[in-house]
Amino acid sequence: MLAEGQHRGRAAGGALWARRVRLALRLVNLLVALVTLASALAVLASDLRVPGYREHYRDALWFVMLYAAVQGVMLVGFARDGRLVPWLALSKAAAAYLFLAGFTHLWPYWREWTPARYVYQLFAWGEERQVGLMALVFLGRGAFNTLNAMYFTAPWWRALRVRRPLLGRVVTAAPMAVTVSFLWTFFALQREEARTFSSEAQDVARLVYESLDCDAVRAHAGTTTTDLRQRGERRYQVQIAYGCALTRVRVQAEDGRIGTMVGPQLRCCRAGGS
Repeated sequence: MLAEGQHRGRAAGGALWARRVRLALRLVNLLVALVTLASALAVLASDLRVPGYREHYRDALWFVMLYAAVQGVMLVGFARDGRLVPWLALSKAAAAYLFLAGFTHLWPYWREWTPARYVYQLFAWGEERQVGLMALVFLGRGAFNTLNAMYFTAPWWRALRVRRPLLGRVVTAAPMAVTVSFLWTFFALQREEARTFSSEAQDVARLVYESLDCDAVRAHAGTTTTDLRQRGERRYQVQIAYGCALTRVRVQAEDGRIGTMVGPQLRCCRAGGS
């Protein structure tokens, strides 16, 4: 009887712990959906009411509304905790993987064009360091969404491990390997940033970027120029990749460390830009 009581106690404790973990994950998903929906609605309101906002960011109203609707579905789905939850968790992970697969190409544009741009701005702690944004991308979108999908689809892969043990182990090991790769990538990027970043080169890059005029952007759009600049006794190699959607300034100091500034120049490519 004592052993049976202890077994029941452990089972009840395990069930309570499982409910708390599920509730915690649902609350995180709800918070993410709520903040992202708020950003999308703010973008939509600005597109409709602020003169020049929509043209500046090149927002498509249908896409902003669709994005807000998807976040609304996420919010309601995780709040109700119904049958859609595993599919919503899987869709979030799939979207994260597609984004990260094209990260190097998409990132400079997406952070400006996405209706969730205000969420990214919360993690943009200055051009000097990208730790906040990289944490959001690799730890939040990558690692968290992977573990999130694993948890909410647990009944599926647990049943698979019973029916087909080998396949089930492969299915569960792959997401863990992906999670570890996201963690490794994040810390590797932070080490690389600390090794290659120069605050002096960053200051020069900011000055060069802010000094660009529309005539230069229009004249060199689609091209890259390289020249040497001097600041005090130090010389810097400056590379400017001109573009309307994105202009990138890369400055390399004499010790090889770099600083960068990136941003759109859409005002220069509209009629009458100056």
